Amino acid sequence: MPSRTELAFFVVNTHGGWLVRADGYVYGPYPSFEIAVSSAVHEAQAAGLLGFASVVLTQATTGQPYIAEWTYGHNPYPTLT
Repeated sequence: MPSRTELAFFVVNTHGGWLVRADGYVYGPYPSFEIAVSSAVHEAQAAGLLGFASVVLTQATTGQPYIAEWTYGHNPYPTLT
């Protein structure tokens, strides 16, 4: 069975708004957590379709641990309505 490359999409809060970071790329800023997560899930879904084991990780506050918000192949797409 071929291995899949892992690709994490990190949703973080900054002084300029919410950002999504993945593999050296930065998306945003977004005005809200929900919009940033929705964008991250969209990008992670596309990456999953290309063969990546993608996951969306969120961090509500700087210094707090990341939480797996969405995982390709385990969570339905889209997660937000």
